[in-house]
Order: sequence, then C-alpha cells, then structure tokens
Amino acid sequence: MSSIKLFRGEFGHVSVLTVSSDLVTHAHTEAHLIIWLEGASGDMMIGDEAVTPGPGLAAAVNSFEPHSHSMSSEQEPGLFLAFYIDPDWARRRYGLAAGASLFARPTIRMDALRNRAAQQIFDLLYDDANIDELVVYEIERLIDNLIDVARPQALRLRPLRSQSRHLDFRVRKAIELMKLNICERICFDELARNVGLSRAHFFTLFKEQTRLTPNVYWNTLRMEEARRQLQGSQESLISVACNLGFTTQGNFSRFFRDHVGVPPIQYRRAAASRMDCSAVFPTER
Repeated sequence: MSSIKLFRGEFGHVSVLTVSSDLVTHAHTEAHLIIWLEGASGDMMIGDEAVTPGPGLAAAVNSFEPHSHSMSSEQEPGLFLAFYIDPDWARRRYGLAAGASLFARPTIRMDALRNRAAQQIFDLLYDDANIDELVVYEIERLIDNLIDVARPQALRLRPLRSQSRHLDFRVRKAIELMKLNICERICFDELARNVGLSRAHFFTLFKEQTRLTPNVYWNTLRMEEARRQLQGSQESLISVACNLGFTTQGNFSRFFRDHVGVPPIQYRRAAASRMDCSAVFPTER
C-alpha cells in the first residue's frame, strides 16, 4: 500500500511518499528531486542511466525527462521525500534561461548535513503545528543547497541543455494538438497524419526532439491535467476520468497509480489537507 502527504509553495510542491509498487516510465513538467529516507530504495531509470537512491545519493530529474522506478514486491515499502520544482521559480531564483535544464547528471551527492536537513523537513511536515514559515525556509534552503552542488558538476561536464531549443515545426504542431485535445482520446496515427508524417517517422522525430515518445509526452500532459482537476474541483472521480478520455474510473485509477504511486482518491485527500503554505501565508505565492 502506498501513501502520500503534500505540501505546496511558491517553489512547487513536496511529496512525502511511501512507495511499494513500480512507477512506469513517465515525466513531469517540473524538475524533480527524490531523496530516500528509509526502507527499500528500489531502482530508477532516469533517461538512459540507472540510479539507486540511498543515503549517499539523491535522484535528479529534469523537466520532461523520462524516468521510472522499480520496487521489488519482496521488499518493505520505501519512504521518499520528493521535490517538484516549478520551472518559472527555478528560472527566476537561479538566473536560468527559459527552458534550461537544472541537472547535467541524474544524481546529486548526499552528505550527513543534507540527510539531516531532509529528515528535519520530513519531521516538520508530519507535525501540523509546525506548518509555518520555517517549513518553507528549510525546503528552499535544501533545494538551494542541492542545486549549488549540481551546478558546478554541470559546468564541469557540459553546458546545461535547454529544452527550449528549436523544435521541428511538426513536433511543435503535434504538441499543440495534444494540449488542445487533452480531454479527448487520442489516435497517434491520426496525429502523425495531421503533421504530415508517417507514424514511424513521427515517433522517431518526436523522441529525437523531446527525449520522450509521443505516448509518454501525452501521458505527462494528461497527468498534469488530472492533478489539476483533482486539486481544483470537487468533481467525482468518474467525471475526472471521463474528462480525460478514460472509459472507466478503474482505468483512470490504474493510470494515476502507475504514474504517481497512489490512487487518485488518496492524492485528492492529501491535496485537500492543510499542507499548503498559501493557506497559512498567502503572500508566499
């Protein structure tokens, strides 16, 4: 069984997640930091690299970078602190070009101080009496520290790759069509025809340009819309499922769990909790 607790702020949001099942290959619009706290760590694939989070290593995932997480059914669940970093906040805070990647490598070294800071944030998030400006300060301080470690590493290896680099006009058109039809079922053969390509050429070009297959990119957009609807509306799960083109609530729930790690009803409960700095400090947003 998986569980989740959320905290939202100007930086994005933090999830405290207990994971016991696999997460399929997926991506996020936000950059993503995953810190192991206890239990099973599992094995991740980030882009083309294998990563095992642990006490000495945090996982670092760029915006729209494919990643998956495999957990053995024989192991105890793993407890993770996951930071989803808003791209606009990161761009302003760190002086990045629009669309620039935060991380050149999928790992960041964790030392004793960073592990203690992560544990402190976990403790604060699970003590509702401490949901105050201290939580925001500690979260942003740890993100800053991890980014400071990652940036010199990136400069040593290669320039940060910008995801805003020029895309082929047919890929741009396909992405716009996906966004315009996010609440519809999609046919990739038809999408390929609409941009003037065969299915095979379309899939090859799309992955070359975005690092994601059209299916994973489409599911990323649908997941963002699912999260938005679950957080911002009181519609029933079956209504949210239908809004996103799913034929049954069960199919939607499986899709959501495979991408987030928890069922949508559990995510909605967590999102509706008071773990939101904007509810306590409106000026933070």
